[in-house]
Amino acid sequence: MKTYHSFPAIVFCAAVSVTTASAQDALLDISPNINDQYWALMRQEAAKLEAEKEAIYGIEALTSWRSEYVYRGFSLASSSMEFQLAAQIALSDDYSLDTGVYYGTEAGRGDFSELTGFVNLSRSVGDFTYIAKLAYHEYGQSVFESGMDIGLSMNYQINDAFDVSGSMSYDTGAKGFYFESKLSYYEEVDSDSYLVWDAGVSAVADYYERDGVHHAFSKLSYTYNINDSVSVSPYVSAVLGIHEEAKKYLLGGVYFAVSF
Repeated sequence: MKTYHSFPAIVFCAAVSVTTASAQDALLDISPNINDQYWALMRQEAAKLEAEKEAIYGIEALTSWRSEYVYRGFSLASSSMEFQLAAQIALSDDYSLDTGVYYGTEAGRGDFSELTGFVNLSRSVGDFTYIAKLAYHEYGQSVFESGMDIGLSMNYQINDAFDVSGSMSYDTGAKGFYFESKLSYYEEVDSDSYLVWDAGVSAVADYYERDGVHHAFSKLSYTYNINDSVSVSPYVSAVLGIHEEAKKYLLGGVYFAVSF
């Protein structure tokens, strides 16, 4: 299964098959870890779909466990489980629509929960992909407030191994802005597996009363495609707080993905 970097509209259509790495951030700000993997999986469809020109839609189900839920540099929960069901539809050669629902719950001590619905509109222009994002987060027992998250992001394909991306979001719950930039690297291990490494930095503006450069992060994941419809992806991630109120975190987890 395929390439990591190719962005015709068909890249965003999942044909009944689980995939490779990373337009990483159409869903980045919805819930970073599980949605990074969603896009990592979808990205592998690029070469196949471009060659076959068949599928115009797809459905992907993801389950994730992680040792700690750290979102935008904030620790929201201890050991957690997340579930996501999402669909992609190619509207034309340049446009695609993504929509879905996400639910997360604390698996350790605590009663944290999160329910999110989202819709994203993407446009590809050469090596660039532009994405408009809209999501509603409903939090339970959380330091975060429920509300809308409205965002824009851009991804640029440098070559077959590297991407750079940037995003900005306004969160009505936080009543502030969140910004992020990231470099991603992909390496195929063999025909059934690959590695993805991400590293980036964030900034905030009046985001839960924080301003300025907020945190740096890095993540390494390994994905093994069990078959054309199922994959598993363990990962490790580190967060380095830069803002005086931000902290350091080291966590790990695993994704399990099935396509229909």
